[in-house]
Amino acid sequence: MRRMLVLLFVAGCLTATACDAQQAPRRGGVQAQATTREDALDPTPVDPATDPNIDMFINDYRNSKARTVYGSLVFRDILTRLDGVDKLHPVKRGAVLSDIAVVSYATLAPGATASGKVAAGNVQIFLAVGGEGKITVNSKTSELKDGVGFTLSPDFDFKLTSTGKAPLAFYVREEPIPANFKATPDLVVISRWDNDRRVGAHWVHTCNGGPNGLNLCTIPPHTMPQPHSHPMEEAWIMVKGETTLSLGKDLRSMTPGQAYRIPPTGVTAHSNINWTDEPVEMIYMGPLSRGAGGGGPQAAGLGAPPAGGQGGPQGGMDFARLDNSAINPATEPDVDMYTGNWRDAFPKIMHGNLYVRDMLTALQGTDSLHPVRKGAVLTNAEAVSYAMLEPGSTAHPIAGELKGIQQSFVVNSGTGIIKSGDKTFELSKGKAFIITPGLDFKMTGTGDHYVTFYVVSEKLPEGFKPKSTLDVVDNSAKPQVTNAWHDKERALITTADGLSDYHALTQVELPSMKMSRPYSAAQGVEEIWIATDGDVDMLFGKELRKLPAGTAYRVPSTGKTAHANINVSSASAKFLYMVSGN
Repeated sequence: MRRMLVLLFVAGCLTATACDAQQAPRRGGVQAQATTREDALDPTPVDPATDPNIDMFINDYRNSKARTVYGSLVFRDILTRLDGVDKLHPVKRGAVLSDIAVVSYATLAPGATASGKVAAGNVQIFLAVGGEGKITVNSKTSELKDGVGFTLSPDFDFKLTSTGKAPLAFYVREEPIPANFKATPDLVVISRWDNDRRVGAHWVHTCNGGPNGLNLCTIPPHTMPQPHSHPMEEAWIMVKGETTLSLGKDLRSMTPGQAYRIPPTGVTAHSNINWTDEPVEMIYMGPLSRGAGGGGPQAAGLGAPPAGGQGGPQGGMDFARLDNSAINPATEPDVDMYTGNWRDAFPKIMHGNLYVRDMLTALQGTDSLHPVRKGAVLTNAEAVSYAMLEPGSTAHPIAGELKGIQQSFVVNSGTGIIKSGDKTFELSKGKAFIITPGLDFKMTGTGDHYVTFYVVSEKLPEGFKPKSTLDVVDNSAKPQVTNAWHDKERALITTADGLSDYHALTQVELPSMKMSRPYSAAQGVEEIWIATDGDVDMLFGKELRKLPAGTAYRVPSTGKTAHANINVSSASAKFLYMVSGN
């Protein structure tokens, strides 16, 4: 997640571009994009009644009974052949494999010796992950240590000895000999230490070798590989470190000794997030029938991708339409330029007594993909801001302040009142309203603490007629709609209430230990998020970032810049979301 040669990696992981395939309408009335942009990560909200139960596809060798093979080599199986006939609904945990027969953890006690020959018709691939030892075939002896692997076939006898003070430990893959397998007269031993690390597919995967069929991958600290999906069998083993596994629409903690198979829906997302300060080591396993390291989509019978890399999960190799190339800071959008926290902004005063601090401001320059100032990235708005009104203070119109803009307010905390004409409204968390040019109003803080707001200063398009009266909308208790797997959404204020450029200001709640579906904003579409409550992280482009409350970000509208909010805390997190009508 977040191997052999680069060829093995690229062959074993299919390509992708970008998406924002959503239900229609999705959030604030946004229509779904064309199906040619669907990213083949299942776009539907989470539904335990129909989604694969990912816990059935994950197992730990510690859950298995020991079995002794070759005299003294102790195997503990992690994943085994499918039990039943339904690949998507296994009846036994870990019994999920179709091409591979079994994935195991094997140990040989210090001083012990194992010997024999693999059963006819089978092949076993070993990768040492601990201890020291040696293996002898045809009077030739090779030293074994962490990172050294080999393949056993029925064509020769072997003798394996554990020579260290700790058990000699392996991960082992066994399956029927594939049609393209070529036997060798002698044992071939491969050491990953003989190869430099290379950046492979899915943004940040790196590899420096391993025996064909057990490719050792590392995930650098504080990174998340590209969430993607595959139609064929793929499994992973956690070797060193700890990650958060994103599998399907859920998150699980992964520790060494665990393995998982991707549910073979063709649209089941998977990725491993490395939150730690050390690289994580994992073993990737794809079908041996692909050839050396995996062949490619053509070898898997999928055919070539359509022109332009488009097509759904049945139409080619484009299974994860988020930019699949390795991260390249020279060409990637600098995602940090698209974020801002109100605490980093210089305060200003608006409407007489309102303290305002901008998180994002209007684009400086003409190229929205290359902003010249951090946070100056907006095309449909002048600013996205955080505002405070002191108890007892009054905000009111100031001549010349709203030139060509209107301001949408969402109350974040505190209480107050706002008056306009003969209307008086009480203000509290979740209520929303729009201040338009020329509107006469008086807003007063009434509680013991500041009233705080999130404010969007929308540009007024040519021909748009803003409302001339004030209305305060309270949708804070309206039912939520689930989108992007786990996002629980409700529109707080919409175009029907007077918004000019954005379909809605939508409140989004992300439950604990959940991740929203990664997708990309379409080219030319302005999509903005504000973190309002909770301690969350985000996938932004090909990088991970902390997303403290009071931070806003705009998604670079490249058509292939991934983003997803990730909540691994123990409490729900909340956001405001808006997208332009372009």
